[in-house]
Amino acid sequence: MGVVWRAVDLELGRQVTLKRALGEDAGQIRREARIGAGLLHSNVVTVFDTVADGDAQWLVTEYLAARSLEELVDDGGPLPEDRVRRIGAQLAAALADMHARGIVHRDVKPGNVLVTADDVAKLTDLGIARWTEVTRTGGAQLTGTLGYVAPEVADGAEAGPASDVFSLGATLYAAIEGRSPWGSGEDGPFAQVRRAAAGRPAPAERAGRFAPVLDALMARRPADRPGAAEAVTLLTADAPVPRRPRRHLRRRWLAGAAVAAVAALVAGFVLVRPLWTTTDGSPAGPTTHGAPAGANTLGADPAGTDPCAAISLNSLTGFGEPFVDPEVLNFGTCVVTTTLADKTGQVQTRLELTGPLRYPPRPPVPGKMGEIEYPEAHDGSCERAISLADANRIVVTSYPVTRAQDAPLCNFSDSVLSGVLAKLANGPLPARERPFPERSLARVDACGLLDDATTSGVLGRAKKPDRGFGGWGCTWEHDPRTITVEFTREWPIEADEEVPGDRIRVGNRNAVVAPVPGGHPECAVKVVHRPYVPALPVLPGTPSDREEVAVVSVEDTTAAGGDALCATARSLAEVLVRHLP
Repeated sequence: MGVVWRAVDLELGRQVTLKRALGEDAGQIRREARIGAGLLHSNVVTVFDTVADGDAQWLVTEYLAARSLEELVDDGGPLPEDRVRRIGAQLAAALADMHARGIVHRDVKPGNVLVTADDVAKLTDLGIARWTEVTRTGGAQLTGTLGYVAPEVADGAEAGPASDVFSLGATLYAAIEGRSPWGSGEDGPFAQVRRAAAGRPAPAERAGRFAPVLDALMARRPADRPGAAEAVTLLTADAPVPRRPRRHLRRRWLAGAAVAAVAALVAGFVLVRPLWTTTDGSPAGPTTHGAPAGANTLGADPAGTDPCAAISLNSLTGFGEPFVDPEVLNFGTCVVTTTLADKTGQVQTRLELTGPLRYPPRPPVPGKMGEIEYPEAHDGSCERAISLADANRIVVTSYPVTRAQDAPLCNFSDSVLSGVLAKLANGPLPARERPFPERSLARVDACGLLDDATTSGVLGRAKKPDRGFGGWGCTWEHDPRTITVEFTREWPIEADEEVPGDRIRVGNRNAVVAPVPGGHPECAVKVVHRPYVPALPVLPGTPSDREEVAVVSVEDTTAAGGDALCATARSLAEVLVRHLP
């Protein structure tokens, strides 16, 4: 987009870089200047000024005695892991600062990374055109970036923060492997586009123990990637790669009454954007002077909070007729199905109570709530989330039911979360009115269902478990394997065709075993703990019976496939059943 010179600022006596726009790219220079003016980060090339000289537009930036990462790899070959980690952590810190300011780089690649002799890395070339704009024009404008583009962007979606994280991962992949994950481009740019859109990068051959970090940064789904700030932790602390929570709302919970598309509805509300959170999980008290005790927290007993009581149905009546079904999914979850006002379809909104983030995207501020999070849409859903002053979290996700894809899903999620925030400001959310039955899994600690000998036998060494919210989930990790136990509520799974797998008996319990589709190789066993009849009405059109189910799974990134792990998953299920009440 321009020609670049090294120059001397005669007034200040310093070397600078001058970039002159070519032809119609003057607007691009001005945009880069505006974006750069708002950034003062040690790992972003500093923008000093923009100068108009007749028809010419010039950008004045910091001069850095450095080479691009692309040149380093081209001339010296792939870099060692420790050097790639140092460079990557600096770039991730720069992206985290940009994303916090609402800025998306959109073109992170080795050619846009400058590295000094002492390995100071800086991002350059800010404010380039969005990929969705570039791809409409086609032709040579695509060349030079396709090797690092995220799958969703190659598929025509808007670039966002998660796309930058993918491109960061692709850049580090190139640094350690010596090539782009989408190929060299020798077979043409459109071959790279097809590979990128499919989201299947070439397997890393040199990465070794760094491979799981690359896999996390370059996850196919944007929601499965860490944030840029989380990536800093992964790159600097050699931290374990986070296991992303499953976000699947199974199709069997989507009632099929929709017929026609829905006209967009507009809901008016203001969403508060407070600061951040504590990390110890204890109630932090009021967040502002005079606030009620426990405001913006889940109170002294977070697991006792009723997720359905957190939802104000008035927030959804403007869209249609909402129905609450509290007997679905995890015990910290409530699902509301809204039949749209014109009766053409339904939207389901799920509210989840969860524990603190293992890798928070920003340093927490004790006693402060986090900002509302706006993840990129995926799987046809819209998610909103917030960390509370006690570090627990509320996640609200809306899904369309059949032929309701035109419904304003984000309005549903925003409206529900707005109502939750209003309740939180007056104190902790309401507690459950009915206690769980004595034999309910809600009274069981998931981490206690597998003993140390069993988990260490599968993982190769003893590992401390990561306990989920309410004790209703537990994870043991030791690369390359992960063991997970999760509780859920379903309608009877034994005869349900939408629950794939072999029907088996584990001890005295009915169970279903099957590989888990998508992601890394994994196999899960769903063990029926107890059937029951809900005390409250269930969603019309769904079975009146329910089952509490304990799901035990094993994942192995090096396995040939999920089928190869099912024998191990069954052995874990046998131990789990012996510990069930």
